[in-house]
Amino acid sequence: MIEERIQYGIDNFLEDNFFLPFSNSYCLEEKSETGRSKLHVDVQGDNLCSEDYDHKGKCNFLKKESPFKLRRSVDHVLLQKKEEKWILHLIEMKSKVDNKKWHEIKQKIRASYFNVRALEGVLGIHIDEIRTYTTYESTGFWNTDRSEDPKIMVAPLGKPMPPAPEKEWENNIISVDVGAVMKFQHVAVKMQRTEEGDKLIGNLRIG
Repeated sequence: MIEERIQYGIDNFLEDNFFLPFSNSYCLEEKSETGRSKLHVDVQGDNLCSEDYDHKGKCNFLKKESPFKLRRSVDHVLLQKKEEKWILHLIEMKSKVDNKKWHEIKQKIRASYFNVRALEGVLGIHIDEIRTYTTYESTGFWNTDRSEDPKIMVAPLGKPMPPAPEKEWENNIISVDVGAVMKFQHVAVKMQRTEEGDKLIGNLRIG
């Protein structure tokens, strides 16, 4: 059940079909040139789900041209109300995750974080917790001493070196610089390729 204040924001401030119709079960898809994925998500309680969030309208206050890639965003966003608290779930879909892709995922999470924080005001809610997810079929992390792209491991001026991608992946943590470095819970969702070989499928249960 959508609260009156939230429904008012959806009806009056957001573009049409920004959120999917309410459900406790969603089938989220990515249909890109580089790969197709389908994730079945079960979520408990009240929630708002934005599929293909990366193709939805965003706030225009972020720089269009920036080394931080602030025009990127994650594939799907889900807001869940649990025990009177709102949890933001950020879902990114990949086929293979390596050092370079991990860096891109961090960029997408950062830009999505800024935009969804603005969405808080539109909906009249406060986000109390942030969780992140990456669907994948395989990984290919490499030793940072022989990085194929040294720039992704260069710390911004005055900032500490970022943790090794593989270590973060194994520890279920992703650190994102949003002005200060924040560490979010990260869940790697293993996907399976269909017999036809043209799609990855998987399941995620959010309690």
